[in-house]
Amino acid sequence: MRVNDFLNLVAQHTRAALPAPYRKFHIWKRYTLIQFYYAKRSIHYEVWVRGAPVRALEIGLHCEADAATNRAILAKLDARLFEIKHVLGEGVEAEQWTNTWTRVHELTPYERLDETTARACASKVASMITVLQPMLGKS
Repeated sequence: MRVNDFLNLVAQHTRAALPAPYRKFHIWKRYTLIQFYYAKRSIHYEVWVRGAPVRALEIGLHCEADAATNRAILAKLDARLFEIKHVLGEGVEAEQWTNTWTRVHELTPYERLDETTARACASKVASMITVLQPMLGKS
């Protein structure tokens, strides 16, 4: 399956998997990634299809606003990381990604981009949104 088709399926399945209050996200897509966001695109959930040699899906919350906002969000989520990992799994990491950007994410290996992988990915995105979005408030 082509990456674009895979990402479209992930978006479709993510929306269907979410509770009604979280289904009205916006989408921004480019090449090998798709972003789901609510109030600001700079704070979004992202699926990034990483090819060889990694062959993994990066699934997570990316904070790409101003440095102070990003650090505040990271501090808020890092303080609840034990709770987050309990629900989403031990593979979830919260980190300062660059000098200004932060993220809470997980790398999930994949063998091929297909319907099964899209559904599993969408389930993970929906879980992240359901857990993290209430912690963010109106971000």
